Amino acid sequence: MSRKRQVTAEEEPRDSERQAADLAAFRRMLQISSGTFSLSFAVCDDRKLRDSLVERFSAEVPGIAIIRLPAGVDGIYTTTAAQIGSHTPAAIFVLDIEASIPFGSASQPALRALNASRELWESFRCPVVFWLADYAITLLHRHAPDFWRYRSHQFEFLPEAVPLTDLKTEAFSGFPMVDALPFEEKAFRITELERRLRESGDPPPADLLPHALVWVFELAYLHQHASRYPEAESWQRKALEWAESTYGKDQPQTSVALCNLARLLKAMNRLAEAEALMRRGLKIEETCKGKDHPHVAIQLNNLAQLLQATNRMAEAEPMMRRALGIDEASYGPDHPDVARGLNNLASLLKATNRLAEAEPLMQRALEIDEASYGPDHPRVAIDLNNLAQLFQDMNRLAEAEPLLRRALGIDEASYGPDHPDVATDLSNLASLLQDTNRLAEAEPLLRRALGIDEVSHGPDHPKVAIRLNNLAQLLQATNRMAEAEPLMRRAFGFLVRSLGLEHPNSQTVRRNYIGLLQALEVPE
Repeated sequence: MSRKRQVTAEEEPRDSERQAADLAAFRRMLQISSGTFSLSFAVCDDRKLRDSLVERFSAEVPGIAIIRLPAGVDGIYTTTAAQIGSHTPAAIFVLDIEASIPFGSASQPALRALNASRELWESFRCPVVFWLADYAITLLHRHAPDFWRYRSHQFEFLPEAVPLTDLKTEAFSGFPMVDALPFEEKAFRITELERRLRESGDPPPADLLPHALVWVFELAYLHQHASRYPEAESWQRKALEWAESTYGKDQPQTSVALCNLARLLKAMNRLAEAEALMRRGLKIEETCKGKDHPHVAIQLNNLAQLLQATNRMAEAEPMMRRALGIDEASYGPDHPDVARGLNNLASLLKATNRLAEAEPLMQRALEIDEASYGPDHPRVAIDLNNLAQLFQDMNRLAEAEPLLRRALGIDEASYGPDHPDVATDLSNLASLLQDTNRLAEAEPLLRRALGIDEVSHGPDHPKVAIRLNNLAQLLQATNRMAEAEPLMRRAFGFLVRSLGLEHPNSQTVRRNYIGLLQALEVPE
């Protein structure tokens, strides 16, 4: 008979005093509950720590069943029971419940089902431990109160704190990478960033402040993605307060904070507030760096896009042309920032129905980015999408389709098949297929885009609402009104709750929903 290898004192992982106590209590729970049902919750916001602890306990206690829940599971008990079968394990560890309970969602079907299954878990004659993040505990307590009351133990495992000075070398991965995180990973990142900022102080010391500002901007961006706009605004205003108090109200660092807050307010449709901040940021950059500095071009583009959103095209256009001129003079005619300016100006020309003027600008932007990045870069995919949508507006659909398919291929190869940018590509291609009356080809693309965004952002996110609206319109076009109505109702309801009734997206979906109800002959 083989014997289990013993771990020597020198090999034993070193634990903090508090963690050692929690580990000892956890081991006692496993021993005391052996052969009988008990329900415990192990709270851990660090996945690496969680996995290492699960591995340690599995090595110490043979026969522990590890249940890793797939994303989007409603029946947590049935999934667990199917994997356990008829044998009785020493204990059951349930992992990854976060993938089924998005932190920004008002509806929690998985937790409601878990609440209803509370008595069924007693059939497992062993300890059952749910390993989950702190935010999931809050949701579980709220949405599964009866199941919560079944608990016998709760443990908390905290990672060893990394000195903030060690985090100064951490490189920000960029917002596209943040976009790509599944929503449960976004929740873990929020917890980590909030911990850092608590430890940083208010305000942080001068040597730490530049890094703390980057953490705040990422944290606010994550909250915005979860449609938690009050939290996002609070952090952006905190960053502005820190920048103003440390660097001064008329310094470039303050301009960056103003720009980030303004972009958030624009997303919240508070355009007048956003405009005032953008104009202040532009003035700071012009004063500090001169009227022809590339940072001034960035501010001009941001303000011009806001003016375009408020239909003030005559004001927006000279700003965009000035920004483009600054970048061409600063970098030369073939720089990627010039391509960005060309695309922005082309977008405005397209919006004012000057399609023939927009086309050469988009073609030139595409050529610049292909030469700068190569033909298979995600930046090129953006250019391809822009040009394809212009061709759609010009009814040159045969030219648009290969561009959209090429963009989709680039993003799938660059990011993988489940990235939010892939969802955008799928939706764009589906729109063209609808325009060419290939509805049967368009539908699976829209459903795939919807699935990607639900996993990336959670089921109650404005981007998901747009996908629901698009799918509902396709179903309406194929005379499947009864299928379309609940999708459109869900899209409209969430947009109103998250963005308000007056937001342009809410108004668009409202009009679509009214049209659908009229087609169904249902009173509005």
